[in-house]
Amino acid sequence: MSKHYRIVDHVAAPSDAEIARYRDFGKLVYNYERMTKPLYKRPLYKDPKAFIAILVIVLVAILIAEMKEKEPPPDKVPVENTK
Repeated sequence: MSKHYRIVDHVAAPSDAEIARYRDFGKLVYNYERMTKPLYKRPLYKDPKAFIAILVIVLVAILIAEMKEKEPPPDKVPVENTK
């Protein structure tokens, strides 16, 4: 890290448009809360539709895995000895 710093005292003042943008405190608080809170109100496992959708997906995945295990191995093709 550099040992020399350039400290500037004169920072450009915000324009009137920037000041007006932050003047509405209610909108500022709303945007802050919207960014900090999660997108959903309650967990997915407590939402009946989402829970059923997840359950169906898991059951289909288990069913497919079971069908793959029960599938018989392919028949071996007899090899002809030509001696």
